[in-house]
Amino acid sequence: MEINLPKGTHDVILDEARAYDRIETVFKAAADLYGFNEMRTPVIEHTELFVRSVGDSSDIVRKEMYTFKDKGDRSITLRPELTAGIMRSIVNNKLYATQDLPLKAYYVGPAFRYERPQLGRYRQFNQFGVEAVGVTSPYSDAEVIMLGFNALKMLGFEDITLKINTLGDEASRNNYRVALKEYFAHHLEGMCEDCKVRYEVNPLRILDCKVPEDQKIVEGAPKMSNYLSPEAKDRFDAILALLDAFSVPYEIDENLVRGLDYYSHVVFEYHYTTKKGVNVGAMGAGGHYDNLISDLGGPALSGVGFACGIERVYALLKDDELLVDTKETTDFYVMPMGEEALQDGFMVGAALRAAGYRTEVCLENKNFKTMFKRAERKGSRFAIIIGDDEIKTETVTMKNMATQEQFKVAYGDLIAKADELFDLEDEEHHHHHEE
Repeated sequence: MEINLPKGTHDVILDEARAYDRIETVFKAAADLYGFNEMRTPVIEHTELFVRSVGDSSDIVRKEMYTFKDKGDRSITLRPELTAGIMRSIVNNKLYATQDLPLKAYYVGPAFRYERPQLGRYRQFNQFGVEAVGVTSPYSDAEVIMLGFNALKMLGFEDITLKINTLGDEASRNNYRVALKEYFAHHLEGMCEDCKVRYEVNPLRILDCKVPEDQKIVEGAPKMSNYLSPEAKDRFDAILALLDAFSVPYEIDENLVRGLDYYSHVVFEYHYTTKKGVNVGAMGAGGHYDNLISDLGGPALSGVGFACGIERVYALLKDDELLVDTKETTDFYVMPMGEEALQDGFMVGAALRAAGYRTEVCLENKNFKTMFKRAERKGSRFAIIIGDDEIKTETVTMKNMATQEQFKVAYGDLIAKADELFDLEDEEHHHHHEE
């Protein structure tokens, strides 16, 4: 009986897996340029971690978490996002006391949310993100925003627009909440059930409602900018000035609140318009937070971070034909003709791999034509043919798959010849780029 995938999950295989690897490599390289180091935290955490950090008014905690009792009757949750785990690790390992601040971490890995599967959204998905904790300067916020922007540029995206807003400090938000409650009190009757809950728990969440009728009501709501304290306004202006100085294009979006309760001050999303002119919404998002570390039992340290969904980034790169180098490539494909040749072919393959060349040996007794087809499908740069003549003379016949040129190489000269061929190829490739 065939067993299918659980709903909302998918296999990442072949070209797609190679593309994910490339996306993650570029993200990691960008984070590395800014001095961030990798952290890996468990996929399962105590449920309380997410209730305390993400916030029990968020849709994630209210509706989307995979939570279960383990055999010790403890409530365990599959992580719906990775920031909370990073914060817990910083507190548990007292990194704030042993390392220089800011603590700069990046992460990549799976997260789980029970939501309706749709284009590029899965119940198990992969996230890349960064967190910078311990420095409360607007420069730190701007640095993280620019890191995300530049990483997406490095992947080949051009029309990225940064949508940005500020939620202000605690005083600003408290004043704003009062104003929102006053405004929505007159409209609540006709709004969705979720908004009625949000009104009681956190009225800021209403601004994030996706119901079209409710969005019309939201348009008339008071704006955060009218309730900012002078300090919060100065901080936001300082971040915008830094973005202007580095020509990062942005739009201020006063309804942007983000889906997590822990944000304060700056929040942002990276939006993208495809070559066909379609705005696909946010590819990644983040913001500043003040109480995450202290809520989990650590000192009062601020931080800032963002995350991008790998699946979404992949889908957009694919749609806009920005994916490069995702086809399989092999340096050498070894083609032994018959049982005796297989022994020599196996040794040749081992020697080439030991020298660092990606090599496949055909281990089945196949005819010439079939083996050449396989070499082509594997994206092989060179085929190595070993037949009776080659065994007698202790040579191989090497064929350049691009030019079809053939030549003999003695067993003893094989690695030196491979080095020479790949040096030449690299040089030609380099000249190509210079032209």
